Amino acid sequence: MARGSEESERVTKAEGTTLRHRLLTSGFILAAGLVAAFVSWKLQDDEPWWSAILGNLAVTVVLLIPAEFALSWVRRGFRSLQRENAKVRKVAEDAHDIAARVEGTLEEVQQALVDRQTDEYSEYVDVFRKMARDSSRDSLIHGLRLATRDGIVTEDGVRSPIWATPLHYRYLVDQGNEELVVRIERDNADVISTHIWGAELSPLDFYQELAGGVHAAGHDLGVGLNLPTESVLKLSEMLVDVSLLRSQVLMGHRDVLRGIIERRDGWYFTEKYVVPEHNLSYAIEIHRLNESDWEEHLRGKGWLDAADAIRFARRLYSSASPQDHPTDGDGPTHPPR
Repeated sequence: MARGSEESERVTKAEGTTLRHRLLTSGFILAAGLVAAFVSWKLQDDEPWWSAILGNLAVTVVLLIPAEFALSWVRRGFRSLQRENAKVRKVAEDAHDIAARVEGTLEEVQQALVDRQTDEYSEYVDVFRKMARDSSRDSLIHGLRLATRDGIVTEDGVRSPIWATPLHYRYLVDQGNEELVVRIERDNADVISTHIWGAELSPLDFYQELAGGVHAAGHDLGVGLNLPTESVLKLSEMLVDVSLLRSQVLMGHRDVLRGIIERRDGWYFTEKYVVPEHNLSYAIEIHRLNESDWEEHLRGKGWLDAADAIRFARRLYSSASPQDHPTDGDGPTHPPR
């Protein structure tokens, strides 16, 4: 653009110089024409022939000057039109170049789509990360609502173990009253106490109330160890991990990691399956937990923690009969042998 401005300025200066030269030349010619007319007038009686010649010359000179200016004006008009056309072409070429850069190649468009989807996924997962960064009631409610809406956790809430105790916190949002409810439960989901986090309570006051609930249940671990916040950190970590595992359908985990009740000691416990975290393709259907040889079978696979997971699962689902969890044939099934 700077080069174009310099060129335009140079052309304007050149045209100005040419116009001055033409004005000076025309002035001289006009003066000569006037002199010829005067001499013709003086000689009209003594030398009529010369008088006629000089008179014709004076008329010709006077007529040529306007014609020259008219022709010069037409030339300037053509040059101005050419410059405008050049500017239009330059603008069109620039617009075409910009459009080509914006559109890019098909590979660039594809990469832009991937980048956009990655950014959207990062924003999505950040909701769950914020549960650990932000101690507010709203961040916890937002994360739980999102996880419930997308079927990651059950509509009855999601549990997180209370460290080094046989108790669990169950977090859920009461959709009717828009309240955050936290229950302290035993393994079998029996409720020991219920705590509602109202908008008037600060995070410190509410978590202190939860610590008091554990103390009242007889499982206080002592000074500096009764920390309900640790369960929220574990819950946030689980939701981030599951979001990654469910992020692409081809990974094959969306049907299994759905309706999660709790993640405990490396095992997922969902509404339909018990799934080892180290082998997500191995899903045990809930209605088969009463089969007696699961512990032996899984121990034979080298899964030394499996016996504890099976016993815990039987306590967790003890309130539900096999008819409450029928197989629908749409998920993985693995016999004990």
